[in-house]
Amino acid sequence: GEGSLMQCVITPPQKGAVSGRNYFVLPKDEIAKYTDEQVRKLFPSARKSKLLWSSVVKIAQSLYREEPGLDVYRPDQKTPIDNFFLAGSYTKQDYIDSMEGATLSGRLCAGKIVEEADNLAAAAAKAKQNNAQSQVANA
Repeated sequence: GEGSLMQCVITPPQKGAVSGRNYFVLPKDEIAKYTDEQVRKLFPSARKSKLLWSSVVKIAQSLYREEPGLDVYRPDQKTPIDNFFLAGSYTKQDYIDSMEGATLSGRLCAGKIVEEADNLAAAAAKAKQNNAQSQVANA
């Protein structure tokens, strides 16, 4: 076959971390090499695979920090602003900041939009009526 894609998220070291390894100070090629070694160690079926390409992006501040009590700061998918909804792993949902959390948040957001469908339709009809009246007044 053509191989597989692997994506890893490496967070900055925290106090009391088991490994204590700070990947953020390592060159990108070393991070890729170490990650490749770990995959081969943890997944026997990958031992004969060959790393063809890698890309390492270091953005330490882009990660949501999980600590007890911080969930209250995660915004709901339905905001206080009419017709404005949020989806993303950082929003209020049951998972940590992850692809799974982003997926769940998208589903929750879609559910909130469906719940608001009647209100959104009414707002759209009102906006259309206001626009038509505005065009008549400007004619």
